[in-house]
Amino acid sequence: MSAGAEMLVALRDVTKRWDASSGLAPVSLTIHRGEIVALQGRSGSGKSTLLALLAGWCQPDAGEIVRGEALAADALWRRWQGTAIVPQVLGLAGELSVAENVILVLRLSGVGQPERRAMVDDLLGRLDLIDHAHRLPRDTSLGQQQRVAVARATVSSPALVLADEPTCHQDAQHGGAVLAELRRVADAGGGVIVASHDEAVVEAADRVVTLDD
Repeated sequence: MSAGAEMLVALRDVTKRWDASSGLAPVSLTIHRGEIVALQGRSGSGKSTLLALLAGWCQPDAGEIVRGEALAADALWRRWQGTAIVPQVLGLAGELSVAENVILVLRLSGVGQPERRAMVDDLLGRLDLIDHAHRLPRDTSLGQQQRVAVARATVSSPALVLADEPTCHQDAQHGGAVLAELRRVADAGGGVIVASHDEAVVEAADRVVTLDD
């Protein structure tokens, strides 16, 4: 991240509790363009909750979330080219092939057919999925499905990627390919925030934030 990089989103004393033992204690955090931020903390410390808050899936109990200019328009940050998500529950469209799950994002973003096919083939190749492009998700392994979710989130080089344990079903080689795609987003000017217990993610991050209990 270069000095003075644009702020994408900031949490200011944000809290979200689900019960006495789980949720997000007050946290202040700013994500900038060009950086990968790794979230660490015990199970129940709020890593997934923080991502859900940034995704707009729930609202904080206290504090505020401020979106920068790139995500300020409500209609934009909710699109895949604004905020893209790699959830733990992958949410692939079961009736679409591996390639179609990724192409759908580019169709919604207005990318023309010849260009989007080339972009998807290139990305699937980097993630070792090209031989499975025409398969349905149910005909692929869990690790392959997770990489499809990563491809779906990164194909349009969004402003912000929220990734929840994106390497948990990957071996070292494929985990490295996932991290390379997240770095590509950051190098293109996006921001990436990753909740993970994976030391490889920590080593690849520009900054590590440990959530308190």
